[in-house]
Amino acid sequence: MERVWGRIVNDRLTRRQLIAGAETLLKRLRAEGVKIVIVTNNTVEEQHAKLRHLGITSLIDVLVISEEVGIAKPHPRIFEAALERVGCQCHEVVMVGDSWANDVLGAQGVGIRTIWLNRFGEPCPDKRMTMEINALEPIETLMELLMNGGST
Repeated sequence: MERVWGRIVNDRLTRRQLIAGAETLLKRLRAEGVKIVIVTNNTVEEQHAKLRHLGITSLIDVLVISEEVGIAKPHPRIFEAALERVGCQCHEVVMVGDSWANDVLGAQGVGIRTIWLNRFGEPCPDKRMTMEINALEPIETLMELLMNGGST
C-alpha cells in the first residue's frame, strides 16, 4: 500500500506548477526586501514537499500551515499567527489569495489589505472590498499594487 500511496503523492507533485509570473514576483519582492509568507490550509508534509518540488523554498520567509497551527483559514487565528511570525502589524501586510472566502474574507477579518487573484474569471462577490487581478503579470503593475496600493 505504501508504494501505491507514494506513487499517488509523487504523481500529484509532478503535476503541480507555479502560476505564471509567481517565481519572478517572489524574486522581485525578495530583492525589494519584502518578507514573503505563505498561509495555507494543508498538511506540513505536503506543503514542504510542494515547495521543494516547485523550487521556491528559499524564497519563503515564513510558512504558516493549518495542521501546525491547529486552525484553518478563514479563522482569524491563522492570520494572527502569520503576523506574529513575520513580526508585522496588519496594516503592513498584503494578502494575495485565490480563495474569496478563505483568503480575502479571512485576511480582511484581521485588518489585512487583500488582493484577490481571480484566475478563473469568477464573478466578484463585492468589488468594493478588494482589488482584483487575473494573473501575476505584468510584474510592474503587480508590484505597484503590492507596494503602493495601486496609487502613484
